Amino acid sequence: MHQDIDGFYSWAASDQYGRGSCGITGEAEQAAALLRQALESLAPGATGSVQLVHLDRYASNPSYIYGAIVLRLRSATTTVANG
Repeated sequence: MHQDIDGFYSWAASDQYGRGSCGITGEAEQAAALLRQALESLAPGATGSVQLVHLDRYASNPSYIYGAIVLRLRSATTTVANG
């Protein structure tokens, strides 16, 4: 299997209601920040991860080769009531 030498970072977040978001970026710190932001907009208990990816330059259609997960996060499962 051949892969691009330049790596990217895929991030994805989802909650138990099937809502979520994802994306690809060239910076690990940006992927982590986007993941945290996505988790804040989802229901408590949402999960997400950042994963290494490379372009598969030999595929007939543009595609990614997914590698190791480098970060896993879960949003808080409870909320604090003010009062």
